[in-house]
Amino acid sequence: MKTENIRMSIEAANRLIKENRTLLICGEEECLNQLDSGNWIGGTIPYCMSNEGGGIIGAESVFVTDFTSGTVDFKIDSYEKESLSQLLDDRFLDGFTYILVPAFSEIHEHYGLHMGNEPNLFDVPTMGWVTGVYLDEIGRKTPKVIDGRTGTVFENRICALHCQLPEGKYAELDIINIYKQGKGDVFTFTEDSFSCSDCLINGAPGNLAEYYIENDINRTLPLVADYSGVSINVDVQDVDIENKKMSFFGPLNTAHDYRVAEYIENRYEVFCEKLPADNSSILCSCNCISSYLNIGMEGKHSGGIVGPFTFGEIAYVLVNQTMVTLSIISLNN
Repeated sequence: MKTENIRMSIEAANRLIKENRTLLICGEEECLNQLDSGNWIGGTIPYCMSNEGGGIIGAESVFVTDFTSGTVDFKIDSYEKESLSQLLDDRFLDGFTYILVPAFSEIHEHYGLHMGNEPNLFDVPTMGWVTGVYLDEIGRKTPKVIDGRTGTVFENRICALHCQLPEGKYAELDIINIYKQGKGDVFTFTEDSFSCSDCLINGAPGNLAEYYIENDINRTLPLVADYSGVSINVDVQDVDIENKKMSFFGPLNTAHDYRVAEYIENRYEVFCEKLPADNSSILCSCNCISSYLNIGMEGKHSGGIVGPFTFGEIAYVLVNQTMVTLSIISLNN
């Protein structure tokens, strides 16, 4: 059975754990708690794109990514916000690191706001995702990460799986983003934050929540910044008109201007057009729960690329409404 990226029963996952496989596992918290201790990290997320299509992982299943055959060594550890520089130092220079970040936590916000300023962040491919819960459980249930070596559950630490690649191989991160800046008004922010009240709109003071209400802005469209030609999305979480405040699933950055994304009529069709024709080198991927909802991916496929639908994606930095892929490339290619 191919086990690189597959949804499987808890029993099947425990068999892999007992074989000392190096694993990334996601699913409902109750399912992850039934797994044996071993060489794995886990995160709560109930949604995935599997070979059967986009949907719910299920109450008796988990989604497993097996890194064993493609790596020669690994390290697992967990980190608090004060030790994130150590996370970067612990990476294999000839490998990659996969991280899991609990949503709505202090470390989630800290990573989003500050990790991009670390001078050595981009030295080693670093990907991952933000853990979550069922959408109707937000605010009632806490997203978590698990250090599989001990089964310890964390709500405010990052779990990392550092992997070393064999000689002649290197890892490469790519993102698939269907959105680009629209041609509308320009928003500039006065502080790096996951929330905003007042900001500059076309250079003039204004309130972002009032702007969204008065102009009936489509909240499924992210705010988009242009990072040297790369579109980076920030998803709207809430528009609180009573308090004239907006919250987001990712950080707003003072160094960049934002616009509401250009509207796309058929998002799934555009998404499929952006998928790579050859995905044979892709080791793993993740996509956004907002993509699952807004592109309409329930029961649909993504060109043979599978992985969890998450509450935020890590491609070195925190991004939203974006598919992130990790490929393993041979130097002789």
